[in-house]
Amino acid sequence: MAKEKPKAQSKESRAESKAESRAKAKAKSDAKAEAKADKAAAKAKSKAKPKAEAKGEPKAERKVEPRFAVIQAQGLQLRVAPQEEHILPHLDEEPGAELKFERVLLISEGANVHVGTPLVEGALVTVQVVGHEKGDKVRVGTYKRRKKYRRRIGYRDSLTRVKILDISMPEGEKRGKHGA
Repeated sequence: MAKEKPKAQSKESRAESKAESRAKAKAKSDAKAEAKADKAAAKAKSKAKPKAEAKGEPKAERKVEPRFAVIQAQGLQLRVAPQEEHILPHLDEEPGAELKFERVLLISEGANVHVGTPLVEGALVTVQVVGHEKGDKVRVGTYKRRKKYRRRIGYRDSLTRVKILDISMPEGEKRGKHGA
């Protein structure tokens, strides 16, 4: 019987030590969970602070975009706005001459956008020719195989710089036959 008591005591001590180790493990996991929760709360607060500050301050008004248009000129589609300068392929006009482009695909006036189908009827973009210039040199090589024939050819495009003076929209808004 003396042997049984130590076994019983050892079982009780084992059970107690297991319970203690479980309690310690649970405490550690609880501490880790609390640390994670604290970190998550801190992140949420840091993300929420700018929003809260933005709400407290008066909202800055959204910058209204000036009028711009998309035109088709010389086979190119360009987004143009008043007082901008653009480079187009060569136009046979003298510097200072004014031109009007009627092929207007889109006009935007801040929040109002007029999209053509395919063109905006009655819209005009007035431009002034600033001057003529040459583009970058393009080098082209040509050869004929097995004939010892090789040539280097280079050329520069003739370009015209124009300044956008005005984008005009007809007074009465014209709509297509579908009333869109």
